Amino acid sequence: MKLGTFTVDFTPPLGSPIFLGTPSDPRAEGVRDPLLLRGFVLQDSSRRYLIASLDYCGLMNSAQDELLTCLGKATDTPKDQVLVHCVHQHDAPLIDFEIEPYLGIKTFPHDCWMGFLKKAAESARKCLGKMKEISAIGHSETRICGYASNRRIIGEDGMLSAMRWSRCGDAKLRSLPTGIIDPILRSLAFKGSSGRILGSMSFYATHPQVSNGRKLYSADAPGEALRIVSSGSAASGLHAFFTGAGGNVTAGKYSSPEKLEENLSHFGKLLADGIKRNLSSLEWEKPGCLDWKIISFRFPRKKIDVKALQALLDDSSAPNPQRLVSAVILSAYKYKPNRNYRATLIKTGGCRLLFLPGEPFVEYQLWAQSLVPDEFLAVIGNCGNNFVYLPTKQAIAQGGYEPGFSCCSKAFEARFKKNIAPAINDTGTQNGQP
Repeated sequence: MKLGTFTVDFTPPLGSPIFLGTPSDPRAEGVRDPLLLRGFVLQDSSRRYLIASLDYCGLMNSAQDELLTCLGKATDTPKDQVLVHCVHQHDAPLIDFEIEPYLGIKTFPHDCWMGFLKKAAESARKCLGKMKEISAIGHSETRICGYASNRRIIGEDGMLSAMRWSRCGDAKLRSLPTGIIDPILRSLAFKGSSGRILGSMSFYATHPQVSNGRKLYSADAPGEALRIVSSGSAASGLHAFFTGAGGNVTAGKYSSPEKLEENLSHFGKLLADGIKRNLSSLEWEKPGCLDWKIISFRFPRKKIDVKALQALLDDSSAPNPQRLVSAVILSAYKYKPNRNYRATLIKTGGCRLLFLPGEPFVEYQLWAQSLVPDEFLAVIGNCGNNFVYLPTKQAIAQGGYEPGFSCCSKAFEARFKKNIAPAINDTGTQNGQP
């Protein structure tokens, strides 16, 4: 097996939008960190695959498809063998061109986006001439303490009572238990014939942002962590970060609501220290063939009153957040490829990577890992934000922010598990079940 890597700067010009680019969203007045696309091209004896991580809040609908197509064509890789994940920092763009007709505005500048696609294609194509043989694949895990906490506070009546956002100023909420999280940071690395690491991927489940709101483009704590790791004397190769299934997880219990730069430095170092521990304790095995399995099934949508949402959009006196949610939900609902949910499971040796669209709750990650408790399984969310939040059936019944900003019905959890379980256990096929 061979590996090629590439990096592309996706930082928009100053004055470009942060988040969706609606009139209520800020414009960037500076750059704290460059927003990078980090790509890995893997090639075995017969096929080629591409996995990339982007320092954006998200890509939806046509924007996600355009980047997948662009990278696939540039590397002569089928589109269904290309994955792009967004780390989900919030001082970064979230591109959804399909909301523009609903809001009657232009969001992210299209010419800038097309320029990024061109740069990405050129960089990915060039890396094919620099592919290196992988002599071993390694994996390791470590516990991260004091970062992730569940943001949904459930009351005595079993319903949602409060939200512990990424920077929580309520001392009472901060004092409550951490809640359901996955505290493990996982890393996968590729070793070259020289014995040096060619590249690594690290995975941790939480909303990553701890310093957003400064009108600065920023890769936040994950970007700081990768800067530290990449500048270390023993570092080599390309290191990338992937956010896990952390739709209901934040740093709210531990972050300061006011000391934003200190947050970034502190949590960046937490992640960097964890990644470095993993890279120094990798369990190596010889690379085998790479098994790339697509699990596709009909997405169980919740009932949406399209006319009511459109009426809300047409009401200029309606609160901006409500109009924004309506536009995003409609854009996802009417984008035809979203009729099916497509997960991707990659296996090489004893390692599994499960890539999921949308923002799944951490319970999905813990469930998937429970199927193979003695093996390495990393779960990655935000591989296209078309399906927005993916709560559990119980969370939908409990109410709150995420169920209101979702497209799925209560049937999603059972259908997801019915299709994903046999794939993880290697007993299923690539065809999803209704």
